[in-house]
Amino acid sequence: MLTVNDRREKYSTDEIEEFKMLSTSTIGHFTDFGFLTNYKCTIPEFKVFGKVLTVKLSSGDGYPLTVALQKANEGDILVIDTSGNKTHACWGEFRARKAEEIGLAAVIVGGAVTDFDYLRTSRVPVFYESVSPKTTRVLKLEGEVNTAISVGDVVFESGDYVIGDQDGIYKFNHSNYKTLLEVAIEKENNEKIRRLENYHLHIEN
Repeated sequence: MLTVNDRREKYSTDEIEEFKMLSTSTIGHFTDFGFLTNYKCTIPEFKVFGKVLTVKLSSGDGYPLTVALQKANEGDILVIDTSGNKTHACWGEFRARKAEEIGLAAVIVGGAVTDFDYLRTSRVPVFYESVSPKTTRVLKLEGEVNTAISVGDVVFESGDYVIGDQDGIYKFNHSNYKTLLEVAIEKENNEKIRRLENYHLHIEN
């Protein structure tokens, strides 16, 4: 059985614009939670941000991904829970091409990818754990779209917001994001002032 829920909206447009201003390392000064660790990326340089669209797979069945991509919007970050399957790749060239067509901001795979030669040339960055020649299949067994999932020890839901850069990937927590935003923005503003002071000191010397 395939469960498909409606999209959720958690954050205002103004809040999202503030999220985009932040780096993950700034947030890391204030919390240890919400970060994905030990994930690799298909492209060497990136900065991404977007609303989360979730999908959960089971038993090597890739069909729920087809449905999730039909629900995806430009700028979304697709987060894939493979139910612990690290051997059968659910993401490859032609799903990447579809993601490019949609305009996804990024894809996070809690498992394996394939067709790596293509993925590293794609303009949609993919965060992944492993690479495998074995792939999921269209079995139409069971899956979920826009439900709560767990990837990289982080819980994701539809409407969550994610930012990613060279230092890591972070998902905002709806229960404390306002306080975090306040202190993180203040820190980044202070750091800009310090950089200017260092620049002028260097010029004077």
